[in-house]
Amino acid sequence: MAKLIKTKDWSATPLGPISGWPQSLRTVVSLAQGSNSPISLVWGPGHVQIYNDGYWPICGAKHPVAMGQDFRECWASAFPVIGEAYEIAWTGRSAYLETMRMFLDRYGFLEETWFTFSFSPITDETGQVAGLFHPVTEMTSQMLSERRTLTLRNLTARAGRARSSDEALAFCAEVLAESAFDIPFAACYRIEAGAARFAAGAGLGEAPSACPASVDLAGGDGGPWAIADVARTGTPRQIDDVAALLGVGRVGPYPETPSTAFALPIHQPGSTQPAGVLVAGVSARLRLDEQYRSFLDLAAAAVSTAYTNARAYEQERERAELLAQLDRAKTSFFSNVSHELRTPLTLILGPVEDAIGRPERRLQGPDLEAVHHNAVRLLRLVNSLLDFARIEAGRYQMAFTPVDLATMTADLASSFRSLFDRAGVALKVECPPLPEPIYVEPGQWEKIVLNLVSNAFKFTLTGEVSVTQRWLGDRVELAVQDTGEGIPAAELPRIFERFHRVEGAKGRSFEGTGIGLSLVHELVKLHGGTIDVSSVEGSGTTFRVSIPSGRAHVPAERMAPELAGKGPGAGTSPFVLEAAQWVGGAGTGAGAEEGWVAEDLPTAVPAAVRLSPGVAMARVLVVDDNTDMREYLTRLLSPHWEVMTAPNGESALATIRGESVDLILTDVMMPGLDGVGLLNAVRADARTQGIPVILLSARAGEESVLQGLASGADDYLVKPFSARELIARVATHLEMARLRRQWAAELEQANRELEAFNYSVSHDLRSPLRAIDGFSRELSTEYAEVLDERGRHYLDRVRAAAQRMGLLIDALLSLSRVSRAPVGRSVVDVTEMATAIVTDLRQRAPTRDVDVRIAPGLTARADPQLLRVALENLLGNAWKFTSRREGARIEVGETEKSHRRVFFVRDNGAGFDMAAAARLFAPFQRLHADKEYEGTGIGLATVNRIVTRHGGRIWAEATRDQGATFYFEVGEP
Repeated sequence: MAKLIKTKDWSATPLGPISGWPQSLRTVVSLAQGSNSPISLVWGPGHVQIYNDGYWPICGAKHPVAMGQDFRECWASAFPVIGEAYEIAWTGRSAYLETMRMFLDRYGFLEETWFTFSFSPITDETGQVAGLFHPVTEMTSQMLSERRTLTLRNLTARAGRARSSDEALAFCAEVLAESAFDIPFAACYRIEAGAARFAAGAGLGEAPSACPASVDLAGGDGGPWAIADVARTGTPRQIDDVAALLGVGRVGPYPETPSTAFALPIHQPGSTQPAGVLVAGVSARLRLDEQYRSFLDLAAAAVSTAYTNARAYEQERERAELLAQLDRAKTSFFSNVSHELRTPLTLILGPVEDAIGRPERRLQGPDLEAVHHNAVRLLRLVNSLLDFARIEAGRYQMAFTPVDLATMTADLASSFRSLFDRAGVALKVECPPLPEPIYVEPGQWEKIVLNLVSNAFKFTLTGEVSVTQRWLGDRVELAVQDTGEGIPAAELPRIFERFHRVEGAKGRSFEGTGIGLSLVHELVKLHGGTIDVSSVEGSGTTFRVSIPSGRAHVPAERMAPELAGKGPGAGTSPFVLEAAQWVGGAGTGAGAEEGWVAEDLPTAVPAAVRLSPGVAMARVLVVDDNTDMREYLTRLLSPHWEVMTAPNGESALATIRGESVDLILTDVMMPGLDGVGLLNAVRADARTQGIPVILLSARAGEESVLQGLASGADDYLVKPFSARELIARVATHLEMARLRRQWAAELEQANRELEAFNYSVSHDLRSPLRAIDGFSRELSTEYAEVLDERGRHYLDRVRAAAQRMGLLIDALLSLSRVSRAPVGRSVVDVTEMATAIVTDLRQRAPTRDVDVRIAPGLTARADPQLLRVALENLLGNAWKFTSRREGARIEVGETEKSHRRVFFVRDNGAGFDMAAAARLFAPFQRLHADKEYEGTGIGLATVNRIVTRHGGRIWAEATRDQGATFYFEVGEP
């Protein structure tokens, strides 16, 4: 720069020739030239710039024109940042700026730079400011490095929280959006199934369409952003026609459109092909140097790491979910199979044990038939399980043979006709002759047809089932259509899953392992065919099985000789026998489905059971969807009690509401309303809640027993059970119920006698109490001057005690009256009644300021007089217990609890400890001392008596010092 200064023609500048420069300028130029630090000098009215060798690189392409140029003109793009400091320095004050971001036009574009610098005034020989001393330190490289390091750190930290690969790419896009000065726009693509799918983007702004949702990787031109090329080669690609790809929209933080971008592979360890592609734009205000290019590679590596970690987590979660699904399937399988095995085992072991206990030791009649039916059912179940296991293991041997499929299918479907007729459901079979034999495995085609037809029969209670088969040239289609309950749309995708059962499905039986349709699905696939299902809930379901015609799909080694004239084989028997249980038996002479009384059958009475006369006359309701089980239980119980039966919970409820029942013996798993649902309905009805309920279930184990008892059952019996144990338990619970009824009657009589005594004594105490109150009042008014202070004190105590006694007697009389008065029902305006009671309370305490809110439109069907007494006590309590509270508040309204409409009275008063809630409604129970709140301890007992007499209930919830809420129900409006 010293040579340049000496050789430059300064006469063309405002400074003129060097010979005319003042000594002060010469000195400062000499000092600057001797320094290694970047220094620029500005001199004179023309703001002429002179700089040293250290400053030369800062000028970039502006050198050497910048030497001797007007400083303001040279660095015009920086003046929005440095202008104020520059002007201050010309006034004689130094200005220092640290790490300032500015945009310099030194390479033909506005470049983002960072500088620390100062402007110091230089005085000449006259003492005036003649120029500025301008030392500079460029911080661009350091600041960009720090910023980019932060971006890489954020990519690792934030994307590390991702729980899926898509979420990881979305988090990365968020970080890149915050790094727009280095990456003005970005797009993340995920490669899968021969295409690159757009996963997340950043900074696209007005040009979102620049990145297509999907890119076909088979395209020969590489597709936009060279995504296909990068996916194929795994190497980065530089893209220079960015403006054309982005279109006219603005992207990034600057008005200039980026001219360059890179498509970078997202690698996954262990794979030669990229898992995705990161498209990253290059800033229009930064030079694409080696450091910038390295940063983009590191950013792509960070995205790769985030994607890999998230994908690993995703795969681990998928494995865990798969294991959980397998575990649920296993649990469901064992649960279902346990139930399916225990029911027939009970019906086999029970009659066999009875036969062993008889002198002739022989099975005959209904017992023999029941054992046979259930042995066949067990055989079918075991065979189905073995078939399924062999198919799963790939060891199922198929032997295809050409058969007259139309005749075979029609015969199989028609084997159910008598059952359909008995059930009142139409069966239509349309299987016209086919032009050629069809190659199938006869035994397995039998299972396909029988499973579908029996399934349709099971879930079609009315209407019809049609079985149609038609020729479609290259295939044959079998359709089994019903007008049954249908399948919920959410269940359709899972209908062929192994062990899956549709919860709450309404059918003729709840029985089933959940492998029938899954087995059909596998058998159809072994025939080279397909099966699909369509259904409308409430309207019916259609299963369509399509298998190919001809023999091209049959391996030569699996061909078998043609079978002539094969009709329904022995395989139909288990299906038909099981389906027969759903319509009242399989030729066992069963009675009507519900409400019938079994005839006496010989069954030994356990010696340990002694039936009292009241128990011997009892009526037992047996509820089970399995006909054999109902008949077996009837044969066991009918020698001792009158037995009625019902096939499901709904039918049982109808029987209970129409006839007197002393004990309910119900299976747990039934279609529609199951055993637990029946139990809940019985316990929810005040008329039936005292009936003993014994649950029968195939679910064994302590947990199942405890769950059954926790649901409110009196007993829980696990299948298989012995006849003697069942009879003993039924007898025990009937005897306990008889004793409870007897005790209740005795207690009711004792209560009536006690209430009569209370009423009589309370009434008789009124006369002497009136005398005490009257004479004491006379003494206090007429003889007050005669009595000394001590005498007046004693007299006041006598009067106070008499008044408290009067209140107690009135409360006892009120309790007796509400207990004895008849309960009449009419529609009561609860809102109006509560408003009147509050008005009365305000008149008695006009100085009290209580915010009372009563919901409009409250009505109840109840006894008006009794309901008023209850509300007076509840509102009086709330009024009393808020008396010491600032901002006292009382609310009366209604809400829903356990799907029932209830009223409530809520206050923000003294409240109470919930540990005392159990004794709150007993007579003479008080939770607060007299000196705190006066009372008799009878008011809430009176309310409880009124609510109970209405068939309702009352309870309270409270927090000490925060208020209480009393809930009660007395009847529907």
